[in-house]
Amino acid sequence: MNTILKCLLGLVALSVSLSSCFENPSYTYEGPAVVELKNPRAGFATQPTNNVSNGVRARTVRQSIARDSILVQLVGPLRPVATDLQYTIDAASTAVDGTHYQVVGTKGTVSIPANASSTYVVFRILPGIPTTAPATQIVTLVLNLVGSTDVKPSENYKTFTFTIRN
Repeated sequence: MNTILKCLLGLVALSVSLSSCFENPSYTYEGPAVVELKNPRAGFATQPTNNVSNGVRARTVRQSIARDSILVQLVGPLRPVATDLQYTIDAASTAVDGTHYQVVGTKGTVSIPANASSTYVVFRILPGIPTTAPATQIVTLVLNLVGSTDVKPSENYKTFTFTIRN
């Protein structure tokens, strides 16, 4: 009994001494500042009305939603001045500006305010698909984040796709 107790005590002491040698992981991003397009609704069990489905880099909405937005997020330290960023509407988009959507604000530019980490690109969703059209008739709006000269887009999160349906 005494031998078993000594062995167990030795194993516990060995485990504690070895675990103290492991580095504490750091979950703080330490790379260069980047920006990304983010879907803040992804992962929720319930979705807002007219929001058909969500993913990390895509969202399907009904055109009756009338207005929608996508989060542009700064990953890195806050900046003391406003950060002006560029984005483009991909040529592969089937949604037509003025028919299916309209950008609220300056098209192609969005600004993250000083000492802030995010902003939104806001769209009006227009009734460009006839109400008699089947739900399978869709148009896509693909955003590509370009960034700026000093803040580049994250390679994994620089594209976002809105699918608009009746």
